[in-house]
Amino acid sequence: MKKIFFGLTLGIMFFLVLPSVQAAYTPMSGDIIKIASGSALYYVDDYSVRHLFPNSATFWTWYTGSWSDQKIKTISPVDFESLTSGKNITARPGVRLIQFDNSSKVFALTSGAVLCEVRALYGDNWKSQVITIQSSFENDYIKDSTCSIISTSKYPDGSIIQYVGSKDVWYIEGGKKRLFSGTSFAANGLREEYIIKNVPVSIAYTSGTKIVGVELGLKVGSIVNSSSNPSSSSSGIDLAVTDIVFPAGKVYLGSIIDIGVVIKNLGANLTSGKGIRGTVLTAQNWTTDLISHVDFPSATNPLKTNQTFTINYRGKFTAIGDKTVTFKVDEGNELAESNENNNSFSEKVSVIK
Repeated sequence: MKKIFFGLTLGIMFFLVLPSVQAAYTPMSGDIIKIASGSALYYVDDYSVRHLFPNSATFWTWYTGSWSDQKIKTISPVDFESLTSGKNITARPGVRLIQFDNSSKVFALTSGAVLCEVRALYGDNWKSQVITIQSSFENDYIKDSTCSIISTSKYPDGSIIQYVGSKDVWYIEGGKKRLFSGTSFAANGLREEYIIKNVPVSIAYTSGTKIVGVELGLKVGSIVNSSSNPSSSSSGIDLAVTDIVFPAGKVYLGSIIDIGVVIKNLGANLTSGKGIRGTVLTAQNWTTDLISHVDFPSATNPLKTNQTFTINYRGKFTAIGDKTVTFKVDEGNELAESNENNNSFSEKVSVIK
């Protein structure tokens, strides 16, 4: 195959490749896609719905690294048009301040794409936290006229804070503070620049559960899957946790191990990641470093009746003794299940030196 290359004035090299047959695209939840003739990027959700990233500033609130680190798939215009168009992606709550290009007002972004006008709390360096979004995308957000952040306010949900004199980093959720433990901060795609530092201890919150690893609810899919219309109702779905699988042999203190959680669908076909996304394994003295699994169920690849879905948690125990490990599916009650009494499962494991 011949290749002809040429340089542009910006010093970027492009390659012109003779036409070839492009393989048909199979939608997978979490894909980032584009077409060859355009630069716009889209996120593909659980229901094979595409969602536009309005600009690069919005994109980089969700992802880390460089453009070369992103697994962007170029698909044909025919495949692109076969995907239903959904709502645009909004910025990740809490990590940046928002300003539209037609206004001088600055907003904090909270859960549900709700904007709260900022008048205090973000320090002298607040301008470095602002990203600008085109006014044409203003309707993607909800302005709460009753919400105004002043000097006596607390930081809204989604904020990441660090108290003065402390190294601990906290995530604000549901009006509570949740401590990032171990490597969970970076594992969730968060960066040092997102932290609101030197927060006075007088801004107090009740402590919630620790964040010990990757939480699916902190990923970009969590804000778009709920906005897409699933191809079928959740009625008749019944997810059950049927097993927690530990490695063969003894479990030693501090050793990296894999714990597998087996979820079985006892009801109608599940055509989305509802009920499976955002679930968390909890255990005494356990730290999760990595969560892995096959792609979530979708309309094109449903979790059928009597099929299983396994989530693998890689991590370690930090203390010896008998530990109870618990996993609950559909923790957020996203599904109207035919049986709500089989969502939780626990097993014990002995950790030795």
